[in-house]
Amino acid sequence: MKWIFFLLLAANLIFGGYVYLREHAPNPDAQLVRAQLNADQLRIVPPREKPVAPPVPPVSTVQAAAAPSACMEWGSFSSGELARAQGAVERLALGARVRRIEVPVTAGFWVHIPPMKSKSDMNRKAGELKELGIIDHYPVLETGRWRYSISLGIFRSEEGAKKYLAALREKGVRSAIAGKREQRINQTAFLVRDPTAADSENLVVLKLEFPGTDLRAIECPVS
Repeated sequence: MKWIFFLLLAANLIFGGYVYLREHAPNPDAQLVRAQLNADQLRIVPPREKPVAPPVPPVSTVQAAAAPSACMEWGSFSSGELARAQGAVERLALGARVRRIEVPVTAGFWVHIPPMKSKSDMNRKAGELKELGIIDHYPVLETGRWRYSISLGIFRSEEGAKKYLAALREKGVRSAIAGKREQRINQTAFLVRDPTAADSENLVVLKLEFPGTDLRAIECPVS
């Protein structure tokens, strides 16, 4: 009957091991509680998004930004010189690539007939100018030292004023003089879009015929 003894002994050993493991094994509920206690240390990492490539501008836009249109500006001209300058520009046959623009300038010189004693004297002198073909002249009527004088042209440089005075002398105007008078005015300039090398050379030659004018390369205005 020894086999019965050993069978019971083995059964007791198995049962005792089961009880021991049950008492010492970790409690899954306790582990869950500990995990909840450290929940503030947990964070959810979102999936990484792929970077979005910037849109590629059209080739025409890139070229336009890299190479703005070039212009040449020549001027500026008072009313007394404008007609002659306009005729000189028309001889270059620039077509629609040239236009007139208004530019603000500070003029320091003017050609004028000095103040007269009365308005009637001024009007009589204005009539004499018209008979000589001098149309561009303006009476000065505001109160001050220049009252009853006649303005014949305003210039940025003394050289330009003297050259215009010489032209008036050739037409028979003897009482006009050139002098200083600083004032802010608008004058006219010519804007040439996309000039060729020949255009630039011709404009340089024209500039020599009009002392006191400026010729410069600029970026073409948008409008």
